[in-house]
Amino acid sequence: MRLHGILVFGADQPRGLAGECRERSAVPRLVDHEARRRTIAQAVFEVIGSRGLEAVSLRDVAAQAGVSMGAVQHYFKSKDQMLLFALDHVRDRALARMRHELSALGEPTAKEMIRAAARAMLPVDEQGRQEAIVSGAFYAVATVNPSYAGLLREGYARLLGVSRQSLRAAEQAGEITEAIDTDREAAMLFFMIQGLIGPVLIGILSPADALALVDHQLDRIFR
Repeated sequence: MRLHGILVFGADQPRGLAGECRERSAVPRLVDHEARRRTIAQAVFEVIGSRGLEAVSLRDVAAQAGVSMGAVQHYFKSKDQMLLFALDHVRDRALARMRHELSALGEPTAKEMIRAAARAMLPVDEQGRQEAIVSGAFYAVATVNPSYAGLLREGYARLLGVSRQSLRAAEQAGEITEAIDTDREAAMLFFMIQGLIGPVLIGILSPADALALVDHQLDRIFR
């Protein structure tokens, strides 16, 4: 029947339609669990960025994410588990930004690819700045926490390996200046970029200044 123009399912409702309604209401809502975990990781970033790593708690992150504490505990059984996921998510976000930078270049040269990677690692925009602050907060803790240290070492090793492979490929293509040791130059360039992050964060260097230093090194390495 209808009540003030609103369809109300009741005893006089045709059984087929009422049954269909009950079946639909019984179907559980699909939840994107990975998206929920990323939302919580984003809340971790925001808490760290505004109050520091020591302020992170399951309760504060739940409030920041706009979910219940039980929802956070459903995905992360402990604060450490949540923080490790957040640290891993920093890498995923940086890689996504790097892919975006590269896609805008079309068919980039090796030099352009390395510059895009450097730009993704440096805090040149708000997202990069947030990631740098989060990563920096973990470094101090990693000196006394083997789990964090292991994850950071793994990330460094992977990125350094990619840097070395990129310069080796450029050398084989004849794009590298003569007498350049590509493995050493890759390590120097990578750790130089890491060393620029702090000065940009606290305003000693602007993002443009940092990228100019990267370009200076790339001009020295590439023909």
